[in-house]
Amino acid sequence: MHSRSQTSKPEEKAMQKPEQNATHTECPVLRGSQSAKGSATARRLIGLVVLAAASAANAQQVITVNTINDTVDFLAPRQLQNLPGPDGLISFREAVLAANNTSGPQTIEFAIPTSQFPGQGVAMLRLEDGPFFVTAPGALVDFSSQTTNIGDTNPNGPEVGIFGFEPNGYGIAAIYLNGQDCTIKGLGAVQLRGYAVNISGSNNRVIGCDILGPIHACIQIDGGFGSPPASNNTIGGTAPGEGNRLVGAPTGVRMNNSASNVVIGNELRGSTAGVWVNGAVQYNLFATGNRIGGPTPSERNLISGGGRIGHEGFPTGAQVYLVDADATIIEGNFIGTTADGSATFPGQNGPAGLDIRDSRSTVIRNNLISGIRVVGTNHAAGQIFGIAISLAGLSPGTVIQGNLIGTDATGQNPVTTRSGISAHPILGTNGPANTLIGGAEPAEGNTIAFTELNGIAISQYVTGARILGNSIHDNGLVGIDLLAASGGGVTPNDATDADSGGNLLQNFPVLSAAASAASGMQVAGTLTSTPSKNFRLEFFSSPACDPSGYGEGATFLGGVDASTDATGSVAFEASLPASAPVGSVVTATATRLDTGDTSEFSACITVIAGGPDPCLADFNGDQSVTSADITSFLAAWFADVAGGTTTADFDQSGATTSADITAYLSAWFIAISEGC
Repeated sequence: MHSRSQTSKPEEKAMQKPEQNATHTECPVLRGSQSAKGSATARRLIGLVVLAAASAANAQQVITVNTINDTVDFLAPRQLQNLPGPDGLISFREAVLAANNTSGPQTIEFAIPTSQFPGQGVAMLRLEDGPFFVTAPGALVDFSSQTTNIGDTNPNGPEVGIFGFEPNGYGIAAIYLNGQDCTIKGLGAVQLRGYAVNISGSNNRVIGCDILGPIHACIQIDGGFGSPPASNNTIGGTAPGEGNRLVGAPTGVRMNNSASNVVIGNELRGSTAGVWVNGAVQYNLFATGNRIGGPTPSERNLISGGGRIGHEGFPTGAQVYLVDADATIIEGNFIGTTADGSATFPGQNGPAGLDIRDSRSTVIRNNLISGIRVVGTNHAAGQIFGIAISLAGLSPGTVIQGNLIGTDATGQNPVTTRSGISAHPILGTNGPANTLIGGAEPAEGNTIAFTELNGIAISQYVTGARILGNSIHDNGLVGIDLLAASGGGVTPNDATDADSGGNLLQNFPVLSAAASAASGMQVAGTLTSTPSKNFRLEFFSSPACDPSGYGEGATFLGGVDASTDATGSVAFEASLPASAPVGSVVTATATRLDTGDTSEFSACITVIAGGPDPCLADFNGDQSVTSADITSFLAAWFADVAGGTTTADFDQSGATTSADITAYLSAWFIAISEGC
């Protein structure tokens, strides 16, 4: 029997025993002399009969495909009871038509004899008469049932695939999932010039598939013109066997103008992108609220190995590509690495981990993004490409938190990565705005380490990039680079902080002293910037200073708020709960609160030992700060200048200069005003 129902068949019973046909059974008529109890009993019996009939009508029915051929020979109304046709076989197209035309949820299974695909291991269904359209609500197309029914003929993957013979099939899908609450399970290789599965319905699932190409995309979720966006579809899952391997196309999963879809637990790879989310707001088509990954390990996607080398030798593609998308969440994925997060994925050619373009309110959270480094060929021979996160164009409100960039999954060891985060325009001068990299909470800081170039680079046309609470260390160039028209590298402070460039070239603090003790540490210094503005000053420690003498910041120590006066200056002495080892270095950043512009790292200052809550300006060591300390300091300063010593090297620059007088007096006035 090629089609079966999990319920009994009333028509068969009627043929065997006509006198028992339920349609001819008379129910007792309740008379007035009958008791109320009897009436209630009869009503219950009638209700049970109705419920049983409804259950039989709505039970999941199974249609079993047993041929690879694309034939239809069964008659109208082409429902389940009309199968099979005169040839005695059920094709996939016949099964889909019967499922669509028969009420109630349907399951399509497969039991194709191996004689139809001798020596191949995979039953490749023929697609010869256009796509297969699945519209039946609640339908389950279970390709994996071939393994159960016939056997594991393909140890390397699924036993059923689709081969497209359609001569004009460019850009079409093998399966169009237009229904609601449907599931595609266990599909294997699909070979045609289009897509494996195109989803335009909602609340559908694709699970347990291992789709190879050649095709344009393994899965496409498509909202299109004149139709509501496909929404709440799930690609993959968290239970064993629900994740998909979608690797044989330019794109693993593509979401066009669709909303609230979820991609979890998959391996994704493509020569263009592992995942591509695309909207078209100029046509009022939005890709909104889609999620890639999630907060638990079982929701993690492995998105690695994508990209390709173009004809001129320049690498193209990304692991995740967002264009004109809104409120996308990219969370908890391994991007660019092997499945264990310990090394670069073999054969990776994409020059970007995440390529975010003209997309709004994107959240990039708790991902591992490493191994993004490609060497060009031909005309690009010798050039090296790679950005872990490229944030480009009009992409306001991006949040980047809790990620590991340039490291392995432990955050301790390097996985070769060209550069960390870059914020820049695409064309012209409009770049991302209101970007948050890190945050105030401990889990919100990113680790950006071991890259060959900058940890973070902010283009001259980008402002409002807040960089807070991160661990940035051991990068080849500077940790934070605010780019100007003149180029990159450390940008010196200017007197009034009125220059232009990345983050308006916000001035960094100048540190004068850092003393550590068991209870914490104190850091003193000054900030000269825009007059009468509020700032967030953050402090970091590192085992050693960057070769540039500025930054980086491996360990976040804490921060304080400060306000500049009418001249644009503020002196500070920050008491921090965290401490740093004596001999390590401390750096600082300044973030202007009303604009969100964060500075580059300050110059390093070496941590010295201090007692409990030391007063850094207590130069003579009498446990108080008075004018006598100024006298002692100046005496030491003149002695240093005359004799070449460094007793009064208060700013730890390695030499006694006039800057030490400025730094010491700043600390002295703070101690007088705040007490010692």
